[in-house]
Formats: sequence, structure tokens, C-alpha cells
Amino acid sequence: MNILNLTDLSFSYENLPLIKNVALNLNAGERVGILGSNGAGKTTLFDLICKIKKPSSGQVVNSARSQAYLTQILTPPPLLRMSETGELIRHLSSTVPLSQSEIMARLAKWSPSLYKRYTSISQKKVARCSYGEIRSYFTLTLLLLESDLIILDEPTAGVDAEFRYYIWLAINSARQEGASVLVSSHYTEEIAANCDRFYMLANQRLEAFDSGGEFMSRYNASSLDEAFIKASSHED
Repeated sequence: MNILNLTDLSFSYENLPLIKNVALNLNAGERVGILGSNGAGKTTLFDLICKIKKPSSGQVVNSARSQAYLTQILTPPPLLRMSETGELIRHLSSTVPLSQSEIMARLAKWSPSLYKRYTSISQKKVARCSYGEIRSYFTLTLLLLESDLIILDEPTAGVDAEFRYYIWLAINSARQEGASVLVSSHYTEEIAANCDRFYMLANQRLEAFDSGGEFMSRYNASSLDEAFIKASSHED
């Protein structure tokens, strides 16, 4: 069953086309990736899905009961503790906010190591956290909200290798509990390795792929990165 379906979706900035007649579907319980270079339109696509922007034409059908959206720009107040920002996220992003104890119990079941790192960050003030800590904390908090549709815009950007591993562990855990996840990145290997299938956004179009092997084969490439470069530069 589709939880999200885009049909002939287009968007332009002042008559400058960015996305043209794209189609996408996300089934319940799937992890689907969006690959694309910086400026290709990944964030705009997510803003259209979340009704932050209005499409020039086309249709977005979203049947999610509740959704969570991690945006690129995160600017929590520097004097708050991260646990306080987490409370704000829970109240702003969930119709029935979970308590801190419910959140932590769910996280402990996913991974004791992740629970330990999340707890450590939650006790720090925002001003003392690195960008990677802030981004990973926001991502994990949204994944823990029991939303049935989770949209993550480059969740691993600026995050170290250890937390990148834990973010994908959390994405997979949320998916196993019934969430559908749409996640963007410009890291080809993490999308190919962790998603059930993915799309490449380039030259205003979305192109669908079932695997990294199909991606490389279609562009006659010897690596995922080579396929990414060829897809980004290819024009109809």
C-alpha cells in the first residue's frame, strides 16, 4: 500500500524550472533514498511533500497518519539543554507527545550504545554541542516519535562515522516497527547499502533504481560515485 505518491510534480522559482514532471511512490514500511548533488532540488522536493512549498503543477497524495520532517537548517537556542530542545521537538512534531521516559525506553531497546550517547548529548547545552551532535540528536528524536512517515533531509551530513552508523541503525529500527522512511543524501554508498530502493534527482528529473548494481549498469560505471557523476551531468 502506498503511503506517499507524487504524480507529474513540477516546481519553478520565478519561471526557472527546478523539478519537472517527477513521479515517486513510497510503500508502507519502505526505506527509500533520494540521491542528488547539492542544489539538485532534494530539499525543495521534501518541502513540496510536506506542503511548505506549493507545486507549480502535479499532485502529492500523502496518506500518513503522522509525519516527521528533518530539515537542513537546525538552529536551536544556544542556552537550552539538548533535552529541552528534544521536548520542544516532541511537542511540535507529534499529535500525542511521548514522555522522555517512553522515548528513552524505546531507544534502549534499539541499542544500549546509542542510548548512552543520546543521554550524554541530552545533558549538554546547545552552545557546547558540535553541529554533528545537534544534527544526530534531532534525527534520533524524530525517529523515536512513532510517526508512520519520516522524511530526513541529509541526516548524516556533518556527522562522524560512528554516529552515521547509529543513525542508520535507528532508521532501520524505526522501519522494523512500521515507519516508512524517505531519506536524502549525496553519499551514494550509504543510500545504496541501506535503502530498499532509491531515486536519483538530476536535471529536474527523478530516475528510479532498485539497486546500486542497476545504477552502475545504467550509466556504464565501475563505481557508484562514477554513476552519480554521470547521472548528474547527463541530460536528455
